[in-house]
Amino acid sequence: MERLVFYPSDTRPKKRHFDGPVSLGVQQAVGADPELVPGFTSISREGVIYTCAAYCDREAKRNGSPMNGWASALWHAALKREGYERGLRREDGTVADWLNGSVVVVCTSEPLAPK
Repeated sequence: MERLVFYPSDTRPKKRHFDGPVSLGVQQAVGADPELVPGFTSISREGVIYTCAAYCDREAKRNGSPMNGWASALWHAALKREGYERGLRREDGTVADWLNGSVVVVCTSEPLAPK
Protein backbone atom coordinates (compact mmCIF):
# COMPACT_ATOMS: atom_id res chain seq x y z
CA MET A 1 0.00 0.00 0.00
CA GLU A 2 1.26 3.47 -0.76
CA ARG A 3 0.56 6.28 1.64
CA LEU A 4 1.11 9.92 0.88
CA VAL A 5 1.62 11.90 4.07
CA PHE A 6 0.97 15.64 3.86
CA TYR A 7 2.49 17.65 6.69
CA PRO A 8 1.20 21.19 7.38
CA SER A 9 4.61 22.74 6.72
CA ASP A 10 5.26 21.04 3.37
CA THR A 11 3.56 21.11 -0.04
CA ARG A 12 5.10 17.86 -1.25
CA PRO A 13 3.85 14.66 0.27
CA LYS A 14 6.19 12.14 1.79
CA LYS A 15 5.69 8.76 0.12
CA ARG A 16 5.54 5.94 2.61
CA HIS A 17 5.10 2.28 1.76
CA PHE A 18 3.48 0.05 4.34
CA ASP A 19 2.75 -3.67 4.21
CA GLY A 20 0.67 -3.96 7.37
CA PRO A 21 -3.00 -3.23 8.06
CA VAL A 22 -4.30 0.06 6.65
CA SER A 23 -5.51 1.17 10.08
CA LEU A 24 -2.05 0.81 11.61
CA GLY A 25 -0.40 2.66 8.72
CA VAL A 26 -2.90 5.50 9.07
CA GLN A 27 -2.37 5.72 12.84
CA GLN A 28 1.38 5.92 12.32
CA ALA A 29 0.89 8.87 9.97
CA VAL A 30 -1.77 10.97 11.74
CA GLY A 31 -2.03 9.76 15.32
CA ALA A 32 -4.09 7.51 17.54
CA ASP A 33 -7.54 8.84 16.57
CA PRO A 34 -7.77 8.92 12.74
CA GLU A 35 -10.90 10.08 10.97
CA LEU A 36 -11.88 9.47 7.35
CA VAL A 37 -12.10 12.77 5.44
CA PRO A 38 -15.57 12.78 3.82
CA GLY A 39 -15.57 13.23 0.05
CA PHE A 40 -11.77 13.02 -0.28
CA THR A 41 -12.04 9.99 -2.56
CA SER A 42 -9.74 10.92 -5.45
CA ILE A 43 -6.40 12.59 -5.97
CA SER A 44 -4.55 13.91 -8.99
CA ARG A 45 -0.98 12.69 -9.25
CA GLU A 46 1.07 13.90 -12.21
CA GLY A 47 -2.14 14.68 -14.11
CA VAL A 48 -3.73 11.25 -13.51
CA ILE A 49 -6.69 10.78 -11.14
CA TYR A 50 -6.52 7.91 -8.65
CA THR A 51 -9.07 6.60 -6.17
CA CYS A 52 -8.01 7.19 -2.59
CA ALA A 53 -9.10 7.48 1.01
CA ALA A 54 -7.80 10.33 3.16
CA TYR A 55 -7.49 10.43 6.93
CA CYS A 56 -6.75 13.16 9.45
CA ASP A 57 -6.45 13.33 13.23
CA ARG A 58 -9.97 13.74 14.61
CA GLU A 59 -8.69 16.10 17.33
CA ALA A 60 -6.23 18.15 15.26
CA LYS A 61 -8.29 21.37 15.23
CA ARG A 62 -9.15 21.17 18.92
CA ASN A 63 -5.52 20.46 19.79
CA GLY A 64 -4.31 23.54 17.91
CA SER A 65 -2.49 21.71 15.11
CA PRO A 66 -1.60 24.02 12.22
CA MET A 67 -3.81 24.23 9.16
CA ASN A 68 -2.78 21.91 6.34
CA GLY A 69 -3.34 24.16 3.32
CA TRP A 70 -2.11 21.74 0.66
CA ALA A 71 -4.22 18.81 1.89
CA SER A 72 -7.22 21.15 2.20
CA ALA A 73 -6.76 22.25 -1.43
CA LEU A 74 -6.62 18.62 -2.56
CA TRP A 75 -9.79 17.88 -0.57
CA HIS A 76 -11.49 20.84 -2.25
CA ALA A 77 -10.50 19.47 -5.69
CA ALA A 78 -11.72 15.98 -4.77
CA LEU A 79 -15.11 17.34 -3.71
CA LYS A 80 -15.43 19.20 -7.00
CA ARG A 81 -14.65 15.97 -8.89
CA GLU A 82 -17.42 14.33 -6.84
CA GLY A 83 -19.88 16.89 -8.19
CA TYR A 84 -19.93 19.41 -5.34
CA GLU A 85 -19.75 22.56 -7.43
CA ARG A 86 -18.35 24.76 -4.65
CA GLY A 87 -16.11 22.16 -3.01
CA LEU A 88 -15.18 23.60 0.38
CA ARG A 89 -16.55 27.07 -0.33
CA ARG A 90 -19.82 28.48 0.91
CA GLU A 91 -22.18 30.36 -1.38
CA ASP A 92 -20.63 33.67 -0.30
CA GLY A 93 -17.15 32.39 -1.24
CA THR A 94 -15.80 31.91 2.28
CA VAL A 95 -14.11 28.64 3.22
CA ALA A 96 -16.46 26.25 5.01
CA ASP A 97 -13.89 23.77 6.33
CA TRP A 98 -10.20 22.83 6.19
CA LEU A 99 -7.83 20.17 7.44
CA ASN A 100 -5.36 20.57 10.30
CA GLY A 101 -2.30 18.57 11.20
CA SER A 102 -0.89 15.70 9.18
CA VAL A 103 -3.11 14.09 6.57
CA VAL A 104 -2.50 10.69 5.04
CA VAL A 105 -3.89 9.68 1.65
CA VAL A 106 -4.01 5.96 0.86
CA CYS A 107 -3.95 5.53 -2.92
CA THR A 108 -4.85 2.78 -5.31
CA SER A 109 -2.28 1.87 -7.91
CA GLU A 110 -4.74 1.94 -10.80
CA PRO A 111 -6.00 5.23 -12.33
CA LEU A 112 -9.67 6.09 -11.92
CA ALA A 113 -11.68 5.23 -15.01
CA PRO A 114 -12.99 8.31 -16.87
CA LYS A 115 -16.70 9.04 -16.42
